[in-house]
Amino acid sequence: MQKAKKTMPSRTGISPDAQAEILQKLSAETKITSCEIAEILKKHDVCGDMDALQDAYRKRLGQRLLSGIRDENGKREILSTSGGEYVIVDCCNDPQKLKAIQRRIQAQMNGLDVSAGKVHGRVHFLERFAGWVRKERSDGAA
Repeated sequence: MQKAKKTMPSRTGISPDAQAEILQKLSAETKITSCEIAEILKKHDVCGDMDALQDAYRKRLGQRLLSGIRDENGKREILSTSGGEYVIVDCCNDPQKLKAIQRRIQAQMNGLDVSAGKVHGRVHFLERFAGWVRKERSDGAA
């Protein structure tokens, strides 16, 4: 009898088998919902430490509270530094912290720009393709 091979989780904490199933579904259907991902992970017994999950939940709630504090123009008053510390921007006199916040925001913007560009390119392709299909149909209908 052959011994069952135990797979080590990746750096994501998701076993290779669960990853493979998620990616296979995504590949086959070109989309996947977060509920489907959760079901696959549940099937593969992926779970976290309850204390760690509660801490993460509480941190998210706190972050949501602080991110909702805005000035009269709707701009955020409180931002986080890279170390999980939150500062009132107008009261911060530490240029290093402010530069760290600025770098983090700029990196996020750059990543979003790249993603937006990819989506824009696909929309442009689909618009051109739809125009070509309409032209072919109108030419063929004559």
